[in-house]
Amino acid sequence: MIDHVELRSGLYRDSVALMLLTRTLSQDNGISDPIVAMATTLNMELARTAGYEIPEGSGSELLIAFRAEEEAISRCLQIIDDLLNQSQDPTVAHENLNHRPRSLGRLATDWKSDVALVSVPGEHAAYQAVEAIEAGAHPVIFSDNVSIKNELSLKKQATDLGLLVMGPDCGTVILDGVGLGFANVIPAGPIGLISASGTGAQQVLALCDHAGVGVRHVLGLGGRDLTDEIGGISAHTALTMLEDDPTVEVIGIVAKEVGPSTRESLEDAASKLSTPVVWVPTGDLTNGTDQLLEVAGFELRAVPVWRPAMERPNGSGRLVGLFSGGTLAIEAQAIAQASGCEAEIVDLGADEYTVGRPHPMIDNTLRLERLAEMSRDETVGTVLLDVVLGHGASPDPAAELQSALRDISVPIFVSLIGTNGDPQNFDSQVNQLTQAGAEVHLSNASAARAAVIR
Repeated sequence: MIDHVELRSGLYRDSVALMLLTRTLSQDNGISDPIVAMATTLNMELARTAGYEIPEGSGSELLIAFRAEEEAISRCLQIIDDLLNQSQDPTVAHENLNHRPRSLGRLATDWKSDVALVSVPGEHAAYQAVEAIEAGAHPVIFSDNVSIKNELSLKKQATDLGLLVMGPDCGTVILDGVGLGFANVIPAGPIGLISASGTGAQQVLALCDHAGVGVRHVLGLGGRDLTDEIGGISAHTALTMLEDDPTVEVIGIVAKEVGPSTRESLEDAASKLSTPVVWVPTGDLTNGTDQLLEVAGFELRAVPVWRPAMERPNGSGRLVGLFSGGTLAIEAQAIAQASGCEAEIVDLGADEYTVGRPHPMIDNTLRLERLAEMSRDETVGTVLLDVVLGHGASPDPAAELQSALRDISVPIFVSLIGTNGDPQNFDSQVNQLTQAGAEVHLSNASAARAAVIR
């Protein structure tokens, strides 16, 4: 096969569109190791690690790299061009748009938008977020790799104008029942969440849905907001906003990496609110959600477990976890360590695994490769996975995983993070996973504990 590498100038696509494009290319038998990503420093370095010779660029180009036979290269490029053209103009469906805005600020102004979604390479995200703020819109910054200095500056500017910065690296937001990014479908209800973790919030949503309790808002903060370097600037703004919403009866803070000074200031602010505030630590999401529901006047029903269609003999080797959610992986690792269990927990959504690849919540290709290796590895005694549902995630993850799971001879435990309203059909996902031999848990902590004692 021949390596084809090019940098295209003047062409931008957001990361989710490029993830989906790369997934489509990966399914073509004539294309190997495709990478279609913005040519950021990180993406360029990781592509070189994958064996590609990458020319120097400005960082604003689109990186295209793949391996194919010589006679197939033109066909592959045509596929890429067609896919890029399909995604190039998301604004054409808006009937009242007479011109194409050339900046996010102009777009927010023209459409009188209250919220602006920023999904550009990290080094450009702050500029776009400033434009949104100056146009009076709350920015949701999906982008990662934004400097702490820029994050702090953005949040101070937004606070002065009464606006909320959600992010950077904010993957899950729900506003009055409408999801942005990776979001589960849940009826609006009395709970409002402030979250420093996307998959942490999704676990809380899944458990609330099981309890029959709706969630009206999920205000994502980004993973660094609760550190003392940022000081919970967005968290304080979010507390005020949820306090001012008469439909919110209880506020939950899904907490991650909380600095001591930040916790103290937030607890002081919470004590002055009329709306009760409950902390839901990411290391103990299920118990934290139970407490949140109790304060709201509800009860978390017994968290369901679905047994596998066929029992597998206990393994004698180590526990291996392959996760798409970073917070879920950290929670599983903590449970394994506390029990003294030998475990290898891998977050396949980390940057080093996703260059040129769709995130594992979108595409399970990398996880399938790892599962195939594990089926031949006699040192593996137990397998632990998360499967996250909702908008933005794979349309049928259980179908993708089913065959590989059947080839595993040791016990398999899956945390299925989703709601009854999710487009993947929760019951169908349970059925496919159990038929493939997995024990399925709605609680990630429950799945991890079951895997540890097995």
